[in-house]
Amino acid sequence: MNHQKISFYLKSAYYLIIFFIVFACKKNEYQPKNDIQNKTEHPKFVGKETCIECHKSEYDSWNGSHHDQAMKIADSTTVLANFNNKIFKHKGVKHTFFKRGNDYYVNTADKNGNYQDYKIVYTFGVTPLQQYIVKFPDGAYQCLITAWDTEKNKWFHLQPNLELAHDEWINWTGGAMRWNTACADCHSTNLDKNFDSNTNTFNTSYSEINVSCEACHGPASNHVSFYKNGNTDALPQKLYMGKSLTSKSLVQKCARCHSRRSQITKKFDYKGHFLDHYSPSLLIDPIYELDGQIKDEDYVYGSFMQSKMYQNDVTCVDCHDAHSLKLKQSGNNLCLSCHEPKYNSKSHHYHPLNTEGAQCINCHMTGKTYMGNDFRRDHSFRVPRPDQSVKYGTPNACNGCHKDKSAEWASKFIDAKYGTKRPDHFSNYLLEGYNDNHEAFYTLISQNKFPEIARATALYQYTNNLLSRKEINDVRKFLKDSSILVRHEAVRAFEKIQDQSYHKDIEPLLKDSTRLVRIAAVKYFNSIGANMEGNSDFNKAEKEYLESLDMSADFASGQHQIAVYNEMKGYTDLAIEAYKRALEIDNRYNVSRMNLALLLYKKGNIEEAKNLYLKVIELEPDYSNSYYMLGLLFNEIGDTKNALKYLAEACDKKPVNIRAFYNYALKLQAENLNQKSIEIINKALVVFPENENLLYVKLLGEINLKHHVEAYNTCSKLIQIAPNNATYKQVFEKLKSS
Repeated sequence: MNHQKISFYLKSAYYLIIFFIVFACKKNEYQPKNDIQNKTEHPKFVGKETCIECHKSEYDSWNGSHHDQAMKIADSTTVLANFNNKIFKHKGVKHTFFKRGNDYYVNTADKNGNYQDYKIVYTFGVTPLQQYIVKFPDGAYQCLITAWDTEKNKWFHLQPNLELAHDEWINWTGGAMRWNTACADCHSTNLDKNFDSNTNTFNTSYSEINVSCEACHGPASNHVSFYKNGNTDALPQKLYMGKSLTSKSLVQKCARCHSRRSQITKKFDYKGHFLDHYSPSLLIDPIYELDGQIKDEDYVYGSFMQSKMYQNDVTCVDCHDAHSLKLKQSGNNLCLSCHEPKYNSKSHHYHPLNTEGAQCINCHMTGKTYMGNDFRRDHSFRVPRPDQSVKYGTPNACNGCHKDKSAEWASKFIDAKYGTKRPDHFSNYLLEGYNDNHEAFYTLISQNKFPEIARATALYQYTNNLLSRKEINDVRKFLKDSSILVRHEAVRAFEKIQDQSYHKDIEPLLKDSTRLVRIAAVKYFNSIGANMEGNSDFNKAEKEYLESLDMSADFASGQHQIAVYNEMKGYTDLAIEAYKRALEIDNRYNVSRMNLALLLYKKGNIEEAKNLYLKVIELEPDYSNSYYMLGLLFNEIGDTKNALKYLAEACDKKPVNIRAFYNYALKLQAENLNQKSIEIINKALVVFPENENLLYVKLLGEINLKHHVEAYNTCSKLIQIAPNNATYKQVFEKLKSS
């Protein structure tokens, strides 16, 4: 990548004005203590051994925990799996686990399908499964796709239901299983990925191999120095995570690793807010169910933010010991440490006491199994809603156990025992919004009583629809919302809308208190092609954006974003280069293939563009847009036969592409196939009954066929949709007189 052209390091001036106020003080008068942070250099990592001297009990509690065993050097004390020439076969791939001296090895297929011996260098995790890591020559460390079930004492495959090609991104030699890329930031202390995008190599480093003391508390050299020096004239150095944190601050610090998120800084520096470093997933499919329940792995944060627990200042450490990570109490006793005893009675849960059905977590913390055998619970702590299952098809806790019963049965039982009134829960509005009540999304966004992650999700979905001018103006107020996530989605909304008239509304957000929002503002201005030359706030924020791009350069999605950035800036050759890099990283990353094909077509590389579209069709034969784009390409080069063929196929694929129907119908009319064009438009109108463009093409076909009655009726509909359209009025008058 040409770093000069995309200006990775823009110069900016910083000015610091320091005021000294000097007071005359008498000897022996009280002197306020100074904060030692003003006197010391940036703290450094000192290692757990230094912490043990003063924090022995905390160390003993942490020792042997999941944090302690997050990652270890592979040896006889850490490897739990059977490496005694054990063979495991899965879908035609053979994995042989064996020892050579004191070292552990696996013989398995590489990305080309050839079998090789690989030395195991690290263990990863401990229970209920343990993974194993090998080192590659480019500095990448790859996790095997096979893991050891520590409960059943057997090898198993982490993706048993997928047919994986040897070179796929999600297979063990690909980026999805690369420790440096997908795991390291949360499994080691003081991690620095150190990816060189020019050479595609890693030089990843850490200060401690596992999740040690300073992984959570931050670098502690100043903290240690203060107590060792016995400085009584100053306040102690504050650690990143200490006892004085507010509940929300504690949760967002844990969220760094216990969330589904992407990273936007090259190295976590223990400064600022969670959202200065990471961008969490919203409550969107396929990560979450439509009502916000867990679906794919969410790693707790996104669920917990939805809960009343979070809203009422409950934190992770209220239930979990901060160092051993174990629950503080077992069974319902944990819940009863805060909740009234009446909830632990048959009159509340209607199950025999001391049974699975009587356990609070089985009704209020349903779960799913991930990574083959790891059961994880939903931390949104929600009330079961079988009524929503009946109406919308969402899962519910009742039928999770009573699989032989229907959702209707469960809903009637809830009505009979608890009454028919349901709480005003955010899921009601999300589900209504997904089911054609567009205003329900807006209602949810507008009410601060609801969780901010749910409000941000509603804003994301609301602005995925075509908005009226009034609706767009209504979104403006969310640019000043107190929620970082909502402000972020508000900026992203205007990027989608692509309206330059909101330039002044978004410009202040280049100085937002949080990096995530500042980056979104930069993307907005880049997307509309705004001239931001000389704007120092933009230059500073764009530098942060470019760092986030560089951070993700080892992902196909990261290279894709770099390409999009270069394309917006007009650096076409750099964009092409980045799209090609994305495909080198993941040859199935078709979103880059589609963009690359269009760029190459614009440059006149017709044959190469055509082959790229055909490759998408080969990999995703049911994807409509590749057929559509290929149909347009053939139309542009005058190949009518293939244009009609691929446009027709686009109309039969998913997702439904309204432009495919529109262009196919026009092409049919150009070939004097008017009846066929009307049939195609009628098919599209079933999905988009009020679409003005489709109705207009239908009108043209009916006029060409001299079907005056049908044309009159179609034109009447068009006038209802666009009563001020002069063309429709003129055609209507002619049809009336014919």
